[in-house]
Amino acid sequence: MNSSLLGTIVVAAMLTVGIVALWCLWWQRRRQVRSLESRLSAVESERAQIDRLVTAGRVAAGLAHEVGNPLCAITNYAHSLNGRVAPELRGTIQSMQREISRIERMMDGFVDYARPHSDARRSADVTAALDETLGFLRDQGVLRRITVEPHIDPTPMVVPATALALEQVFANLVLNAVDAMPAGGHLRISIRRRIVADLFDAPAHRASDTVAEGGPVRTVAPDERLAAWVGSGRTAAVVKVVVSDSGHGVTAGDEVRIFEPFVTTKSREHGTGLGLAVVKRLVRNMNGLIWVQRSREGGAAFHIVMPVQQTSVAPALNS
Repeated sequence: MNSSLLGTIVVAAMLTVGIVALWCLWWQRRRQVRSLESRLSAVESERAQIDRLVTAGRVAAGLAHEVGNPLCAITNYAHSLNGRVAPELRGTIQSMQREISRIERMMDGFVDYARPHSDARRSADVTAALDETLGFLRDQGVLRRITVEPHIDPTPMVVPATALALEQVFANLVLNAVDAMPAGGHLRISIRRRIVADLFDAPAHRASDTVAEGGPVRTVAPDERLAAWVGSGRTAAVVKVVVSDSGHGVTAGDEVRIFEPFVTTKSREHGTGLGLAVVKRLVRNMNGLIWVQRSREGGAAFHIVMPVQQTSVAPALNS
């Protein structure tokens, strides 16, 4: 083989390698561009949703103010008519009162969801907030057919939140569980102080904790969100809250969707689809994370992790 032919082959080989390398580089850049375009589209979609919520919040605040007085008047009229109409019409009056109450809940829930909140952080004890919440729910008779099983660490657990925000979280989760058990059932509430490493591989606390397929139940990361939350270095210690029930549970595939506004599995009389959306926003304001999975009792189990507040004294409950 003469030198000129050999040189031609070498040049051709180098050109081929160069073309392949350029093609690989182009393909890699193309994938990166597509990924960036997808992320940009998601950011723009999220921004559009935020803009819609801001606008909706302003409209809802004004609408709630304007509608509140007429609704109050209609409620009073319906109450006064209830004792004056024929017995066969009283069911209609009561239905009217239920629908008025439903409108009020929807307006209050939407305004609360869309209302901007201050970034100022305060400290509150999670256990004290739960005790307060269960107290007023028992006084209202909400838990009369429910067996409540608390599993709470004895030491105070302070998180960056107000007592009122924690009470809202617990009230919404407990009421959600009660609605899922109309004939009564079992409600288990666990509050424990944990280190972040335990969030990924913690053995069950009860010997009877087994899944349907058999084997021990472990605290499983919901998805990459928990890993990202832990990896952000927010704290070395967390408060882990689990509210689980023996109700009908969450439909597979709806574990993320149920935290969106106006998504509900309840009847029209009991659900507005804002309770869990409000809970998610409140938990996020506490620098925490919430997710749902199947409970040991067969229903739904809502898991919350919140960073422990680096303070030794929690303020009064109603501060």
